[in-house]
Order: sequence, then structure tokens, then C-alpha cells
Amino acid sequence: MRCAISDLLVDIPEEGGLAPLCEGYRTEEQGSPDIVLEQQYYHPEKWPSLSYEKAIYMESGSQFYFKLMDFNGMMLHASAVELDGRAYLFSGPSGMGKSTHTRLWQSTFGENAKVFNDDKPALRLLDGRWFAYGTPWCGKDGININMKVPLAGICFLRRGKTNEIRRLPPQEAAARILGQTPWRFKKVENLDKLLNLVNQLIRDIPVYELYNLPEPEAAQLSYETMRRGAEEANL
Repeated sequence: MRCAISDLLVDIPEEGGLAPLCEGYRTEEQGSPDIVLEQQYYHPEKWPSLSYEKAIYMESGSQFYFKLMDFNGMMLHASAVELDGRAYLFSGPSGMGKSTHTRLWQSTFGENAKVFNDDKPALRLLDGRWFAYGTPWCGKDGININMKVPLAGICFLRRGKTNEIRRLPPQEAAARILGQTPWRFKKVENLDKLLNLVNQLIRDIPVYELYNLPEPEAAQLSYETMRRGAEEANL
């Protein structure tokens, strides 16, 4: 399959049931691909608890995001929502309510809020500006839209008894981001690529922590805080 993903031409094997997820990304554009996912390097045996199709999904996604680093890009395990032309990402360990929170944005702000990836949006730094992209690697619910949106903020979710939000200092922000993106590489130079991207990301994009309850007030608080932070950063 020839796909346009994250402003790159990507060749993806049709093996493993990826075709339906890639439908919104297919392109007839000719020329040499920027990224080629190679089936010979898939290792489904690494995922013994998953079905073959799920293992291929994981392997193809890992290969894509590894190669994306050569194009000033990275993956963050997050749910991504667009509102008023800006992308806001909500991240954290599984079970912290990322999808629940972005659904609250949809119910609070209506059709203006669009969830364009619910698991692994791509981030790229292009001409000094960060963008978030929908991708076919989008989680169990398959929520993804082939969109490119300027990135305005990242928020790590925690369960709480009240709704409270704070801006994370750089060191803490970097640690949180590394905890939600693959970073164990065999070659030191690949780790260096990722660390350089993360360091640039936390310089450019405000990063927050939100203790929250699953209620509209939490969505209102995160939006208002992150919007102000984006405006202050000229994002």
C-alpha cells in the first residue's frame, strides 16, 4: 500500500489486516517512498499474547515510528484532539482516562472538538513548528482522521479527587514524555535522535499534569489552561 502519513510517502505491506486502518491515508502519488515498512523485519513472535493481526499492527507501528525519527518525528502514546485549529494531546499510562478525557472535550465543546488519533499520533518538527498527525496506529477503537494540526500543548493525566492542573518543569516533562514513547534502542545514535527531539519539544510546547475527575469541569479546566499557555507561547 502506498500511503501519505505525516506528510511522508510510506509503503506498507497489506499483510496482517492493516488495509482498513490505512484507507484514509492511501494515495496514488508516485515517486520514491520516504519510509518503507519491511515485512521481513516483523517479529510477531515477540507478542505471544496477541493475535497475529494485532502483532503485525504493533510491529508495523514500531517500525514506522523508528524510521520517523529520521524526519524530525516521534510518537507519543496519547489521545489527540483538535479544537479551534490547535492540537492538544492527553497522555499517561494505560488506564489513566485519556480517551475518556478527550470524549469529555467532545461532549463539552461539541462538534468543534475532533479526536483525530486515540493512541499513537505522530509529532513532527517542521520549519521550527511542531505538528500532530493522525495515523493508522490509533488504538482499539480505531479512531483516527488523516489530519495535520499545529501542536499547542501536552497534558499528562492523573486520577484525582479534584480537578487541578499545573505546568511541568522541563526535567519532569521530559521524563513523562520518555515514559510514553519507545526509547530503548540498540544504537546510541538512535537514542540521541530521540533525546534531541524531546529536548526541543519541551522547549517549544507547554507540558502539563492534570489531576482530574471524569466530568465536564475537567475538560473546561484543561482547555482554558492549555489555550492560555499556547497563546503565551505564540502557538
